[in-house]
Parts: sequence; structure tokens; C-alpha cells
Amino acid sequence: MPTPTRREALSRERILRAALSIVDREGLDAISMRRVGEELGVEAMSLYNHVANKAAMLDGIFEIVLAELPPAKGSKSWTLSLRERARALHEALRAHPNALPLFSTRPAVTLASIAHVEGVLDELRKAGFSVDEALSALQVLVAFVVGHTVSTHSPRLPGEESHPRYEDLREVEFPRVREAARVLADHDVEKEFEFGLDAMLLGFEARHGGKRTGRR
Repeated sequence: MPTPTRREALSRERILRAALSIVDREGLDAISMRRVGEELGVEAMSLYNHVANKAAMLDGIFEIVLAELPPAKGSKSWTLSLRERARALHEALRAHPNALPLFSTRPAVTLASIAHVEGVLDELRKAGFSVDEALSALQVLVAFVVGHTVSTHSPRLPGEESHPRYEDLREVEFPRVREAARVLADHDVEKEFEFGLDAMLLGFEARHGGKRTGRR
């Protein structure tokens, strides 16, 4: 007789990875304790031993996406470190576009997610930023990365897209929009991301340097 295959034990990580897999395929609206239980071949009630409720499930998906970020490299400068962290977060979010709404609406809640926040704040504090400045820099950096990724990589549902006809605008009224529209098809949003990241980090650096020398 064939030996029965032993079912893999449930764990919080296994549940969360199954949930993220559902999100990647079907979107956040598909997530429920019952749906994740079906994905794992177990009763929904058995999930509550590891994940308290749907909110905790969503917080855990947030954590699992962040778990894909590579460890911080210990860069020589805080600007290089922030650049690497921003790029890594952008890549992780691009890999899971259906999870993007979590990052624009929810804070880091789990210890593993908060550890990423701690790392950036520690980097900034060691660079001489005040507590309030470090918090502002972190919030602005994350808002830029998440916002840009949402605007350029969020899934578009059929029937919900708008296609502005810039070519129909009168040149005399909208000359700058018309000239921008002519290069829009070849516009590289990843180069745009780097442009914005450069500008933001240069601004942080200039403001921080000015503070240290008494200039504003």
C-alpha cells in the first residue's frame, strides 16, 4: 500500500504566503479566512490559531512583501543607504501590484515590519537628523516610493481606464501639454522614479547640510 503523504503543518508564515499568493492572482478583495483556508486545504477555523483575524492577515501580507527586501548593506553614506532601501522597496512593490493598496493605507504593524522602520530611522539619527526630521524624511521617502509605484504599476481593470486625447487639445491653449504628450509614449517611468529619488535625496542632503552649518 502507498504511504500516505504527510500534510505540511500550518504555520503563520505558510498562511501568510498563501494569502499573498491569492492577492497576487485575485486581488485584495479575494482575501478572507475562508478563502485562505480553501487555498491551504483546511477549515477556516484552524487559521485562527495562527492569525487572529482578517486585519492581522492583511498586516501579515504587508510583512511578507517587506520580507523580500534584501538586508541593508551598511553603506558608507546615509544617502546611498536610503537610495538602496527606496529602490528595494520599489522592486518589492512592483512584484506584487495587487498588494499596493495595503502600503498606501496601512502602517507597519507587525514586529518584522516595524524593524524596517527602525532601520531607516536609526540610519537617519546616526547621520545627525533630529527625531522629528528623521520621521519626516522617512515618511516623505515612503510616500514617494509607494505613491509613484501606485501611479505607474497599479493594475487597471477593464472598463475603468481613461484615455485622455491630448492630441485634440488646441495647441494655442495647451502648448506645454501638447509637447509633453508627444514624448509620453516613450517616457520611461523607471527613469522618472530615479529622477524623483535623486531630487528628493539631494533636497534632504542640502537641507541637512544647511542645518548643520546654521543655514536654512
